[in-house]
Parts: sequence; C-alpha cells; structure tokens
Amino acid sequence: MDSLTHLVLGAAIGEAVLGKKIGRKAMLWGALADTIPDFDVFASCCTTDAQQLMVHRGITHSLLFVIVMSPLIGYLFTKIFKKTEVTFKQWTLLFFLGMFTHILIDAMTAYGTGWFEPFSEYRVSFNSIFVADVFYTIPFLICVLIALIAKNGSPKRVKWNRAGLIISTAYLAFTLINKWHVHDTMSDSFTKQNLTAEEFVTTPTPLNNFLWMAYSHDEGGSYIGYYSIFDKSTDIKFHRVERNEQLLKSFEGDQSLATLKQFSKGHYIISKEDSTIFFNDIRFGQMGGWDNSDAGFPFSYKLNRNADNSMALDRGKFKMSFSDAFASLYIRVKGK
Repeated sequence: MDSLTHLVLGAAIGEAVLGKKIGRKAMLWGALADTIPDFDVFASCCTTDAQQLMVHRGITHSLLFVIVMSPLIGYLFTKIFKKTEVTFKQWTLLFFLGMFTHILIDAMTAYGTGWFEPFSEYRVSFNSIFVADVFYTIPFLICVLIALIAKNGSPKRVKWNRAGLIISTAYLAFTLINKWHVHDTMSDSFTKQNLTAEEFVTTPTPLNNFLWMAYSHDEGGSYIGYYSIFDKSTDIKFHRVERNEQLLKSFEGDQSLATLKQFSKGHYIISKEDSTIFFNDIRFGQMGGWDNSDAGFPFSYKLNRNADNSMALDRGKFKMSFSDAFASLYIRVKGK
C-alpha cells in the first residue's frame, strides 16, 4: 500500500496499544512501526533499478523479519524510554502489530510480498485491493485525525480510533468478498467466449474496488478485460495484446531481463517505440485501458543499455493527465 495508508494504520495501532499510557506519542511510534518494512528503499543506492524491484517487499517484508525484529526493537525502546510505564512486552506487541499489518495489506495488492524470504522467493499477492484505494484510506484517515485532536485518554479519542480500525478492516473484508464475486463473473464470461489461457487473474483498477481488470496469458500474448460491479451486463469484452517475445532476442542473457520476468510472474508484453524496447508488466494494468485498449502500461521498463528506469513503475502514468484519467475512471466505475 501507499505510504500514507501505512502511516494511518500504524498510528491507529499505536493508539490502540499504548494510547492510554503515553498519549499522542503512541501514534507516532505506531506510525514508525508500520513504516519500518519500507526501509528497504534505502537499498536502491547499491542495487540496479531491476534488482530494486525484487529487493522492495523482500526480506524486510518477511514473516521472519517481523518475528525477529519485533522483540529486538522492543528491547531497544525499553532501554531508551526507561521512564515510561511501557513494558518490553508492550513495545514488542506494538512493533509486531505495526510491521505485521504492513506486510499483510501489502500482500493484498498486485506487487507481491516476500513473506517467506530468505527461504523462498515466492511473492504473495492476493490482488484484492489496489496499492492506493481512497475508499480504504480516506475514511480511516478522518477517524484517526479526529482521534488525534481529541484529548489524551478521552472516550472520544478511543471511540474514533476504534471506529477507524473497524471501518478499515470491514473494507478489507469487503475487497476479498468482492474479488471472489468479480473473479467468478469475469472468468465465466472468458470461458463462454471460448478463450483459453494458462492463468486467469483479476485485480482492481486504481483508487477503487469497483472497477476490475482481468488478464491472462499464453505463449503468444495476453487477454485483458474490464468489468465494473455496476455494469448492467456480464458479457465482458476482452482484447488481445501480443507478447512480442521476438523483440527480446538482443537481450538474451541480460540479468535485468531475467529479474523482470521473475518479478512479473510471466505477465508481461514487450513493446517498441522508435529504437527503445519496453518491458511492460501487465499486473499493474493500463492507464485508461478501460476506455482505450491501446492505452499504455504504468509499469514500463526500458531495456536499452544505460536507460533511466528509476520511474519505471510510474512511466505510463505521465502519458495521460491525472484529471483526464480520473474523469475517465469515474465514468467507467459507474458502469455501462
């Protein structure tokens, strides 16, 4: 999930665990706890752009990391803040819940989270919520802000913080149930059209959980389709995109390409613009693809030597203005 969401969730957990003992500071330490797994971004200074994709949400997002680091950080805080009434167990619980919920909601997105590293490179991804979902974050943020403003130890503070946790958890549950419904609907439509593929995946589009994208791939390419839960018809149109594997001949043996294939779990297509070859990860969708089947992909990695790929995950976003994209998304979410 995005950084703001992690900060809000961590703050709410901090208030729930230690709010009665250390007041507003509990939100600060909770926010820190929920942010720790993302410290892996500092590894970018000593890794290539492709390697950073696998380093992020890697070992620092593993169950082992959470289990080992929670008591260590808890012990450190016990020594630093000796004058507080917070015990070692309480500090440990705070950091465990903060880091565990971080890797839990990250795994609900499409990126993939290395729960089992260093023992396995398998990335967990439930594809039930987009990396930034306003319907999850905004109500949660409002509740936490009201709790933050309220007096320490007041019933209002406890009530609003609890409301934020309940509402956000209920929404996460909704996304899982919604995914089950959407997946069945889209896969049934796919099958009725006599389309076949090696795998069929559904994932939500940006900022919401109402408009979904489905994609599948075979050796030659992929099918992509969109469906809003407000659509009147379940007869979904799937368009075909070719993989263009032949464009990779000059990159055989390239380590970055091998890393990208591993990262994308095989869900990719290759495109060419002028003399530049792009590796496009389908899992992150198309920016405006619900209106235009030829829309670009947000994740677009330049394979050419010495290319700048620091913004590979966002490159496709800049081909369409935010206002146009948001308006287009809003109209399509309402159904057709």
